[in-house]
Amino acid sequence: MSPDILIIQDQAGFHLLHGYLHLAMALNDSGRTAIDVPEFGTVLVARTADGLMVETEGRHLPLLSN
Repeated sequence: MSPDILIIQDQAGFHLLHGYLHLAMALNDSGRTAIDVPEFGTVLVARTADGLMVETEGRHLPLLSN
C-alpha cells in the first residue's frame, strides 16, 4: 500500500486524485494492488480489459480519474 496514491470514495464511486504513475508501477507486477481509501478502508485495485477496477465488498466498480 502506497501513501503516494490518493483514491477517494463518494456517491459517484472511487476517484483517483493523485499518484497515477505510482499506481501503474504497483500494478506492473501482478495486475492488482491494495490501496487505503480515507474514511472507507482498504480496497483492491485491479487492471482489467475494461480498465482499472476497484474490488470491494464483492463489488467491482470502475476507478474514475478526474
